[in-house]
Amino acid sequence: MTYKHNDPDIFHGKELSLHDCVADKITYENGVLSFNLPEGFWITTNHDANDLENVIRTDSARVDFRVDDILDVSVDVYIRKRNIIKRTIVQYWDAQDLIDAVNSGKCTIEFIYQYRTFFEQMWQCVIRSEKKPYYRECYLHIPGTEVIYRWNNLRPDHTW
Repeated sequence: MTYKHNDPDIFHGKELSLHDCVADKITYENGVLSFNLPEGFWITTNHDANDLENVIRTDSARVDFRVDDILDVSVDVYIRKRNIIKRTIVQYWDAQDLIDAVNSGKCTIEFIYQYRTFFEQMWQCVIRSEKKPYYRECYLHIPGTEVIYRWNNLRPDHTW
């Protein structure tokens, strides 16, 4: 799909936000991990395309993370869940496990907070599903920092 806007995060890091945005499809091709966001993402009033007075959502969008393949570094997913005796355990998934779970419709992933260094990103997320457990805390480690936000239009009726 072609998008009108293809904003690199390097220029818009404080103007674009995935907070509370849900991905229902994930792809990985040619070193790019892409999340489909049917309800879009947030654009602040500082962005050139937003001439409104509120933070506003885009229409259906996609965010692409270029994954650095340096030193065999991979995308890692850590999911916190409670076991049968109510102890919290951390379950490890690789990127393919997450892709398969989301694309099969078993769950969606909701972005909450982003932590970033020069060479990597860590996202605090939520895995949501229709079956128990309905909600699981998740951490998504993505090597590399190149991110492209892709979208077409703003939705003035969807403000923060």
